[in-house]
Amino acid sequence: MKRFIANIRLSRTEEGGRSQPIPPRTFGCPVFFENVPELQSHGYDCRMLLAEYGEPVPPGGAVDEVALLFLAADEILSYLRPGVRFSLWEGKTIGSGIVVRIEDAP
Repeated sequence: MKRFIANIRLSRTEEGGRSQPIPPRTFGCPVFFENVPELQSHGYDCRMLLAEYGEPVPPGGAVDEVALLFLAADEILSYLRPGVRFSLWEGKTIGSGIVVRIEDAP
């Protein structure tokens, strides 16, 4: 199993982001890839392993090198590489991210 390491930034509330922080636990939301045409037809469910980060992520906050697990990892693996950008979705865009590296899950 692969995990995708990414830098993420949540949008501020006044930018249309969440009104509450994301708690430091596993958080799931769809991801929409921006610069990979083959993956732009729909969102892909992911889990951000924020428990490894250890603190809440407030609106407007950023986390470097958070691990993401994708439910359809085999479907997207061949398209992802460092530099791929994505948006985080929770009924609306709540943030953005960029893939830093791909590694084997422990």
